[in-house]
Amino acid sequence: MMDLSEKLSAYLDGELSADAAAEIEALLAQDAAAQAEFDALLEADALAQSGFDAVLRDPVPLSLAQSIRAAPLPMPQESVPGAGADDTEGPLAPGWRYALPLRSGLAAGLAVFVLGGIGGYWLKDVAAPAVMTTTQEAAAGWLSDIADYHAIYARETRHLVEVPATEADHLRSWLTKTVEVTFAIPDLSAFGLTFEGGRLLVANGAPVGQLMYRGADGTVIALCLQDGAMPQEDGFAARTLRGFDFISWNGEGGKFVLIGPEGQPGLADIARAAAQGVAI
Repeated sequence: MMDLSEKLSAYLDGELSADAAAEIEALLAQDAAAQAEFDALLEADALAQSGFDAVLRDPVPLSLAQSIRAAPLPMPQESVPGAGADDTEGPLAPGWRYALPLRSGLAAGLAVFVLGGIGGYWLKDVAAPAVMTTTQEAAAGWLSDIADYHAIYARETRHLVEVPATEADHLRSWLTKTVEVTFAIPDLSAFGLTFEGGRLLVANGAPVGQLMYRGADGTVIALCLQDGAMPQEDGFAARTLRGFDFISWNGEGGKFVLIGPEGQPGLADIARAAAQGVAI
């Protein structure tokens, strides 16, 4: 029987039956720990794929290409002197019967790879990617995209936001219309956070409103909102991804997530206050 990690891996690779995949999707919707483990698998898979793609983009050394092109192909098994119906006869050991075709196949495969590289055609896509389910896309897109954005914008000072806090009414009107989620801007000053303004993002192919807060020590906390609902039960779900802590919940008319640095103290309390303050 497969353990949870094996099932999640098989689900990610599209190896489960329809019934088994449905069970995993139901588990991800209910179990934050399982969702966090699945997020980690998605991230590891993306890192491995990007590393493999980088290797394939490297040019093949000309000396290696010349050596492969100049190497003679091995003789077919039936033409090897001494080889007959009985593998024990002749000067070659029995294993050579299988070694020759194998080496020939490897040489041919390597030659195709090298010659393709010489001609300027690199193997970028070794296999067609597995089709992701709606649950997988939501888990990979919503939080992963926000983490990518936050990693860049949280380092900014002057360009932290598109619309500053001094234009809060315009910001709320603009994001409400664009994201299609009605919200209020929470006051988080009780936690030492100053509202700096906001910006528009795109996560999983849909618009996201992002409200940015900065602490006295320069720490940036962001509240993000998007139309739709998180694949989880009512309440708060906490997870860590790419060096950031997330606390997400489903609110009136949309889904919300608070993001801060991994290990940020008091993030759960800030999320509860944000959930109350953002509701209208």
